[in-house]
Amino acid sequence: MGQPYLFIALRRLFVIVYSSLSSGLVTVGLYLWDILLVLFNLITPDYKAGQVIPEGNPGHGGLWPKYAPPATGDSRSPCPGLNAMANHGIIPRNGKNIKFADLHTAIKNTYNVSAPFSHFLPRGAAQLLNRDLARDSFDLSDVSVHNMIEHDASFCRDEIYRDVPQVAIASPVLEQMLSSATGPGGRLTTTDMSRFLGKRRVQCRNDNPQFSLSLSQKFIGSTNAAFILKVFGGIVEDLRAFLLEERLPEGWEPRVRHRAGLTMIEINATIGKVEFGVEEEVDGSISAPRTNASESGSSEKAGL
Repeated sequence: MGQPYLFIALRRLFVIVYSSLSSGLVTVGLYLWDILLVLFNLITPDYKAGQVIPEGNPGHGGLWPKYAPPATGDSRSPCPGLNAMANHGIIPRNGKNIKFADLHTAIKNTYNVSAPFSHFLPRGAAQLLNRDLARDSFDLSDVSVHNMIEHDASFCRDEIYRDVPQVAIASPVLEQMLSSATGPGGRLTTTDMSRFLGKRRVQCRNDNPQFSLSLSQKFIGSTNAAFILKVFGGIVEDLRAFLLEERLPEGWEPRVRHRAGLTMIEINATIGKVEFGVEEEVDGSISAPRTNASESGSSEKAGL
């Protein structure tokens, strides 16, 4: 005989509440830790140029392991940052059987982000894939799930509506973005990224009859923008190698030189500047009637 309904329901309720509280407490703990690191960065001098990557780690002094594009059968993701680490052998070159427990250290050391910050991507991936953060592993292709990392109106991937693999680099889109730089020395700025993301969202909404972009997905796009602005300083030459080849440039090191790395508090400030600067979100462009481009997009889709 099965268990009584009330017993099952109470157990389910307990599991849901416990899981939610545990996740919330971990997030709060990571942010409290991050706040302490913000204070640490304020009272300690930054690393000197050439000394950001710890000695003994890949990339120390700008010397990165040899780059090799993915071979047939290798696993890759929609994330240029993860793919670049695989292409340099910082994580397994084939992109397979990557330990969640090892990934956060690799991210932290490669891009000089704070320890709490480096925990978020592996933790989020493990939760989505329903795997154990401490013991399990994953392939890069496992996170090729629409609206996880990849999303509509991405600046580095084409719409999944076009039947384009999520690992495929959207070179024309990226070239448009890189050519929009207006900062000193031709660097991308927060204003450049807000402007480009706004235009990209309107264009993709018009071209894609299946377009969807929730608030959380918009902030994923702004987070990606903030990452290239902070970690790469918006430098177009470096970003061309990173985004178009998924390669770390020779002699490159993270532009954030803080001793505790790029904190979540710091990047959140940049995320806010990018996302809240998207004019199209408030001038009616996003909610305006679709143009005839959506019809042509439907015709193109039907012909594939």
